[in-house]
Amino acid sequence: MATSGFAYSSPPKRQRVAAEAPPPPPPPATTGARTDMLMALPSDILNDRILVLLPFDKLVRTSCLSRAWRRRWESVANLRIEFPASVSSSRALWRCAAPIRGFRARVATRNVYRAARWLRAMARKGVQDLCLKFSFDDLRRLPGPALFSCAELVSLRLEECDMPAAPPGFPGFPNLECLCLVGVSVTLPYARAGTQLEHLILASENLAVLELSNLGTMDGAVVVDPWAIRAPNLRELSVTMPMGVDFGCRITEALPKLEDAYISFDCVFGTQEFLDAFQNISTVNKLCFMVDEFSINMLEGITCKFENLREASLNIDFGQLSSVLSIDSLLKFAPHIEHLEIQTLDTELDKENIDEDSLNSEISSDLFASLKHVSLTGAKHRENQMCFMKFLLSKAGSLQTFAVTFMFDNDGKSEWFENKCRELIECQKASPQLLLTAKVTQDGPCQGAILDQLTPQGSDSYKMNGPDGESAGDVAAHIAKFSPFIPQPKAS
Repeated sequence: MATSGFAYSSPPKRQRVAAEAPPPPPPPATTGARTDMLMALPSDILNDRILVLLPFDKLVRTSCLSRAWRRRWESVANLRIEFPASVSSSRALWRCAAPIRGFRARVATRNVYRAARWLRAMARKGVQDLCLKFSFDDLRRLPGPALFSCAELVSLRLEECDMPAAPPGFPGFPNLECLCLVGVSVTLPYARAGTQLEHLILASENLAVLELSNLGTMDGAVVVDPWAIRAPNLRELSVTMPMGVDFGCRITEALPKLEDAYISFDCVFGTQEFLDAFQNISTVNKLCFMVDEFSINMLEGITCKFENLREASLNIDFGQLSSVLSIDSLLKFAPHIEHLEIQTLDTELDKENIDEDSLNSEISSDLFASLKHVSLTGAKHRENQMCFMKFLLSKAGSLQTFAVTFMFDNDGKSEWFENKCRELIECQKASPQLLLTAKVTQDGPCQGAILDQLTPQGSDSYKMNGPDGESAGDVAAHIAKFSPFIPQPKAS
């Protein structure tokens, strides 16, 4: 019999399971109800390890994130704040938590008078590292008296500004370890300002680093009252007083812990004060002596021994034998130098002809015995310079490396550079372990760019490479004396 109507069929099993599954949980009602994962971090992690690393302007902008973040940045201590020249407001500084670890600012001309406000805030916040770099112009630039209220200072650096007068009874900065006054317009604008600086240095018992570069004096001052550096714990000293820039600084007492010194004392050359300065820094193991005006042997009269000196640098005018003999004097009073850096003074012509005979008669070969590493920078293709380099290579039996940087200011450098390199490769060498390197840079807008470089290629050849590694010609010579010690090129 026929069946009427329609036949019933049950839904598939997959559909039944889906229908019986519980509904998903509803989403959060609002975004604000979500947990702020950063704010949930412990304060010592969020503040001391994350927020403290943000640039100051970005840290302040975190106040826009939410109501909870509005004042969170104010609780971050030990900030290192840096103001570019475009920033002037001091409001945010007053809201920072103390202490502020460091504050560095470039003070534009329009912000000269705002620097005093910054300093008042820094004094209140216990700043430890303070650096103010003023724009160079004709305005009178004073950091402001609040500078002397920054009693927690550990490091102070001022550039291109006047040294303000300290208030009566100022005890100094008891925690100061580093003091740097730099720039041709860092001046001592009032009578006996040098004496104040002397007292400030002496009162800083922990002072380890002192830099005084091209400080000025009172306008029209002819006679400058001398003042002394007295710092028994000083380890690094840099004093630059070129001819005509005598700001009175003298080194009249021994600095027993001094390790590193940069000295340019042209303005007192020829005086007992010049000799006393070297006597009182004789403990150093690193010395840089720079000449500004004189092309003579300024070290000739120094008789004290620098027994600890291992690294030295000086500038030499190879156009005059007297200047070259500064190296002789240096090696006599510092017989244990291992690293010697020579910078050439740029002169158009050699005033004297220097040859091997004149060098042999003036310089004992024993003086080079301790030298291990020598570099000469700024060399031109002049015979006096080449003669000295070949003389040194023939006498320094312990020399391990000799690096020379040639400088050219005309076209056609490739040919003479290759010729000078060939001369150095083929000349006599006293050391069996010498590694010789040479490069050429351009004098002018591109100064410092390596144009060609002489590099070891194998046991008996050197190769000159251009800036992109292209070959500029092989300079090959048999170097039997030191070929076993030349490092082989690594396999690519």
